[in-house]
Amino acid sequence: LAMATCGESFNHLIQLAKKQNHVLVTRGIYGYLRHPSYVGFYYWSVGTQLFLCNPLSSFLFAAAAWKFFQIRIPYEEESLIQHFPDEYIAYAARTWIGIPFIRSGIEVMNLETPSKRD
Repeated sequence: LAMATCGESFNHLIQLAKKQNHVLVTRGIYGYLRHPSYVGFYYWSVGTQLFLCNPLSSFLFAAAAWKFFQIRIPYEEESLIQHFPDEYIAYAARTWIGIPFIRSGIEVMNLETPSKRD
């Protein structure tokens, strides 16, 4: 679903340079989740182990996938902010990452930035 919605803008590799046809996709499933393919993979990998009634593998799959996405998502979002500075920050504010306890670089930046009310 995520790949079909993105079309040519979907890539398994994080794009460090913006291609001419690269657009920020915010429709469909992307209107709710910023990284739907990551969410799908995370819950599929953990779910298969739960289905097989393998508690040790369930824990290990969850931990390994979580650690991978904890590193990858902030890195990818930094790249997307460079490609779509204002658009991506507004988009991230209204969507969810979808994997528990993973914070993006945007959320961390907002926590570290002093309030304009001060």
